[in-house]
Amino acid sequence: MPRNNFTNKTKNSQIKESTDEEITDLCERENIYNRIKNSDDYITINIKKKYMECIFFFIFTIIILFLIVGGVFEKNKKENTDQLAPIKYKSFINVAYAFDTNYHYITHVSMKSIMLSQNRDTFIIFHILVSSKIKDEEKKIIDKICQIHRNCEIKYFQMGERYKEINTKGYIQWSTAMFYRLRLPELLPNEKRILYLDCDTIIYKDLTKIYNYDIEGNYFTGMLEPRDLSYLGKNVKNYINTGVMLFNLEELRNGNVSKKLEEFLIKYNFKLLFPVNDSVNTVCHQKNGYFPPEYVQWGFCNEEFVNKYINELQIKIDKNEVLKAYKDPYIYHLIGYRYKPWNGIPNYYGTVCIDPIVRFYQMAKKTEYYYDIIKQFKIYEKSLIKQ
Repeated sequence: MPRNNFTNKTKNSQIKESTDEEITDLCERENIYNRIKNSDDYITINIKKKYMECIFFFIFTIIILFLIVGGVFEKNKKENTDQLAPIKYKSFINVAYAFDTNYHYITHVSMKSIMLSQNRDTFIIFHILVSSKIKDEEKKIIDKICQIHRNCEIKYFQMGERYKEINTKGYIQWSTAMFYRLRLPELLPNEKRILYLDCDTIIYKDLTKIYNYDIEGNYFTGMLEPRDLSYLGKNVKNYINTGVMLFNLEELRNGNVSKKLEEFLIKYNFKLLFPVNDSVNTVCHQKNGYFPPEYVQWGFCNEEFVNKYINELQIKIDKNEVLKAYKDPYIYHLIGYRYKPWNGIPNYYGTVCIDPIVRFYQMAKKTEYYYDIIKQFKIYEKSLIKQ
């Protein structure tokens, strides 16, 4: 009995020790598990935290980039208002040119000078009168103007063989395209006025002022020129040059002037020194007006030429106004064969004139075809363009 009791006690003690050890072991395991679990949770929390930080940083970066790009876009939008915002035009100006083949580059330079000098709210409608000889490639060069500048459009008038029967061998060999301008009243039946420009003009100021000049019921308004029409039995004091000329289209239509001019040209065929100028000043001199001298500069070489011009006119004008045009031209007209830079270095009765060639090619440099112009006309680039 006692022995059994001892044995039982020993067993119970062993069981208890075993149980305690198991419990201790279990507790240790649970503690380790909890530590591991807590460690995993910590790592998980840290990973999640890092992940959220990355997401936040990414979103923040996207927002910053968006703001930067948006700011640049808004800046560009403001800087390019001309291209993005609609413009309310205040002035609509009709401008006409007439030319034959091979004159497209020269015309392009003149048109470019207009677009560079116009106010933003001035819209130009170019009316281009061309012969049947004009090539598509030449038209593309003209069209380039209004592809670059939005405040203009171009309308072509194909003149065919018009005026072919009229002699052009006056003072020099002229092109029949010179007569095309005389058809403008009929070509534009719904227009009241138009400013005609020779291709050899350079415009430095907005045309609104000259376009809206008071024409006072006259047929034509142009620049005074000292010419003698005594060979036609006429004494015309208000002789005007037709290279820069404002047409009163309504009056011209009412007076059937185009037909009268054509009849005069046919009647005096082979006799006229300056066919268009002389016909306009003979047939219409009683209803011709003239611009203030400040509007047009004729490529005067120096003040000596200014004095010569004033002294030869039959109408007295203010020398200061001529000098104003000489120094700060509104329109610069390369008048006369000797003043054309593409014909060589301008030479007016022995006086070398550098100003016309410098002005023309300074403007040509602002076009997309400068080197083509140099190539075509064999320009004296080294000696003159650098001035």
